[in-house]
Amino acid sequence: MIVPILIISIVVSCFSAFLALSVALRVKKTLDPLIEEGVFKQRSDAEESMDVPLGTVLPTVGDIVDHEGRTVVLPAREDGPWVLTFQSTECAECKTQLPVYRAFLEEHRILRERVLSVVSGARQKLDAYVSGVGDLATIVHSDDAKSLAESIGVRAWPTYLIISPEGTVIYSTDYAGALPELDLTPAPGEVTV
Repeated sequence: MIVPILIISIVVSCFSAFLALSVALRVKKTLDPLIEEGVFKQRSDAEESMDVPLGTVLPTVGDIVDHEGRTVVLPAREDGPWVLTFQSTECAECKTQLPVYRAFLEEHRILRERVLSVVSGARQKLDAYVSGVGDLATIVHSDDAKSLAESIGVRAWPTYLIISPEGTVIYSTDYAGALPELDLTPAPGEVTV
């Protein structure tokens, strides 16, 4: 009688171990891409230094056109702070963060004209950005704003900046979920797009 109980106990123990291992591997498979993409990753000092320094002055920008060939006018000083981002068609983390970035823009009801997303990479691959946030942000291909990223020292994609009315960087991060709670809503009477 003891032998069958012992066999049953061993089988149940093996099955439990197998189940625990299966769950652990499934969780690892789910979390690894998120960790690699930086969603749960702690930032090192080197990564912190990749942010654009606060106080960096936005240069005078020549003519910029959006992804549809329309001339882009940077937000006027009296409109207050605005959002400037740098992303890439080749950046998996940029695409992973699009829903978070979209939620930020929607929550703050920021006028589309006050959000400029500069996207590098193949022009024909802009679709993810156009469909992801194109109704909330002006999408500009980096070829049409080449000197902008270089002149302010963007070294990492994605980079999310808040630009002051005076044209300086007042906030810089590489994670859309870290964008600050700023009052970027339009003035009373303005209509949001």
